[in-house]
Amino acid sequence: MPRRIAIVGAGVTGLVAGRELARRGFAVTLVERWPDVAGQASAFEVAPGVWLERYYHHLFPSDRAMIELHEELLPGELEWHPSSVGIFTRGRVYPFVTPRDLLTYAPLPLADRVRLGFVVLRLVGRTDWERMDDIGALDWLRRTCGERAVRLVWLPLLLGKFGDDAERIPLAWLWSKFVLRRGKGASAGRERLGYPRGSFRAICVALADDLRKRGGAIELDREVVAVRPEGDGFVLHCAAPGAYRRPLGSGEPDSGRDLRADIVLLTTPTTSTAAVYEWPAEYRARLEAWTYRAAVVLLLEMRRAYLDVYWMNVADLDVPFLGMVEHTNLVPADRYPARYLYVSNYVAPDDPLTRLGPEALLQHYLAALKLMNPSFRPDDVLRYWAFREDAAQPVPRVGNRQRLLSFETPRPGVFVANTTQIYPEDRGTNYSVRLGRDVAEVIAKRHG
Repeated sequence: MPRRIAIVGAGVTGLVAGRELARRGFAVTLVERWPDVAGQASAFEVAPGVWLERYYHHLFPSDRAMIELHEELLPGELEWHPSSVGIFTRGRVYPFVTPRDLLTYAPLPLADRVRLGFVVLRLVGRTDWERMDDIGALDWLRRTCGERAVRLVWLPLLLGKFGDDAERIPLAWLWSKFVLRRGKGASAGRERLGYPRGSFRAICVALADDLRKRGGAIELDREVVAVRPEGDGFVLHCAAPGAYRRPLGSGEPDSGRDLRADIVLLTTPTTSTAAVYEWPAEYRARLEAWTYRAAVVLLLEMRRAYLDVYWMNVADLDVPFLGMVEHTNLVPADRYPARYLYVSNYVAPDDPLTRLGPEALLQHYLAALKLMNPSFRPDDVLRYWAFREDAAQPVPRVGNRQRLLSFETPRPGVFVANTTQIYPEDRGTNYSVRLGRDVAEVIAKRHG
């Protein structure tokens, strides 16, 4: 009899791990809280057959794992588009991609611009990420770039991303944003970003279809609320259908929906992982020591373009959001019924912003939208949606490598794989592919 493995979470990591284990002869069941696959890469239809992610995504040319997966399962569907990036500060948008952009960045005096450019080159040239893990990013930037560059560029971005934890973010995290995601050999000119026809949901559906062809099962709308040992295996207690409409973890077990397995892989955030199993106290403390920033995204369907760039960082602490991503400034707008603009924020999971509905969130942002583009009118917005992901961004801290969890847990037969474990890289679909393959390899060696 093949070993039965239950994988909690049908995001990219769970789907890839499930497919790899099914290839190795395991009897795989994926269990997903939502009524669709893809996790944080999930999408919805803005028109019949036209899918758009709830949270913006793209690929860099260095994202080989996800690129190769597309080449295998969806050949020809991944396209590359020229990108553009700006930074909003002091009432206007400045281009912020090339070395020339940096040299013409007027908020900084010329000497500071040159100094900042040399510092970035110095950072990109480093390879000692473990040493950088013991250095606070803002401390290093103050010493190398100067206080003015930190105040006008780095501090607003890191505060917007990490809030009160900004001073504890390690330099290795910032280094990875420059080096590992774009690749050392990237051109200094205009970058190109990858986006699949049909959205990132398409590759997740292709993974799910391939898993089913290999005999795997996917149980949707089935939130796992507890995992308990039973004999030589485990029982997964699941909530009644529709639990995804309520706060995570608030569902009650429905005994008629229990699942049984010999092995369990939890691809959920550490906060959820800590709650579903009776862990030893020391291990539970390690799980609970991880914190996350919640993503709060307002998606606007627009009758006309709002930005002149695809991606805009906001380095103005008076603006109530961190950035904007105009999807249809990357992917041709004629593929969609309108234009689409993401207004993005990262906040603490208990921040009042996370409790605002779409209308209240739009009203909260209207003044800033008008400030940043004086031609904007509220009737430019045709439709709008608000999305929230409580565990969007793991918060790394100085010395973060010491906090990383292995895939194996103190409970034999129970494994964990989530975005806290891809450090020093940041979370992203590419690293989720790699994570799924790596944890599947460990499970296969242990239980194959």
